[in-house]
Amino acid sequence: MTKRLLIVLAAALAIAGLTVPLGSGTATAADCADVQLVFARGTQEADAPVGTTGLALYRSLQNRFPGKDVRVAPVRYQASGAFAEGVDFLKTVAEGVRDAQGQMRWLASNCPSTRIVLGGYSQGAAVVTYAVSDQLSSVAPVVREVPAPLPGSVSRHVAGVILFGAPADRWFYEAHVPPMRVGARYRALLRDYCIPGDNICDGGPISQPNTVHGQYSVNGMTDNAANFVARRVH
Repeated sequence: MTKRLLIVLAAALAIAGLTVPLGSGTATAADCADVQLVFARGTQEADAPVGTTGLALYRSLQNRFPGKDVRVAPVRYQASGAFAEGVDFLKTVAEGVRDAQGQMRWLASNCPSTRIVLGGYSQGAAVVTYAVSDQLSSVAPVVREVPAPLPGSVSRHVAGVILFGAPADRWFYEAHVPPMRVGARYRALLRDYCIPGDNICDGGPISQPNTVHGQYSVNGMTDNAANFVARRVH
């Protein structure tokens, strides 16, 4: 993707209250947010590019930081539903991991005062967890060009890692993909939300999500997550 196209995309998303960090160059203070949410949507989720849950978290963060510049950028990946094929699932997840890590590196380098919030819903929560994992090498046998773990210098810029409805270990086992493990540097920054009865995160077998799985944007958990972030930023 050319820099010109990135600039056009960034401008278009800014109209909707979204931002995309550019891949190169040095930002000025005016280019940098006070708080930057980087969010990975769920599988084929409505309200692209960040999904309904991502938008709810963004609004909650805006409410917690009046007078501050709070922005949101999507993790760019397919979010496909190819769960029956473990390799295909890992390929789309790896695509998201590379993008999420790239945005985090760019922000840490070009906007050192910006506090990063990394979040994801459902499949997006898997992307986020792999992005901050210390064990990405476990994916290497089945997916080429697996990104390396983030350098330790990035973690000090992160104010929160927020997961909503993250697939349980059994789900990953039945999909024949490695389980998710948040890296040691990010565990104190983690909030992992699972509504009781959500069949994706509560340890059940692979299946279509039930109605409970779609309630994270309306049940108050995004407000709880924003409160957690606010305590770490103020």
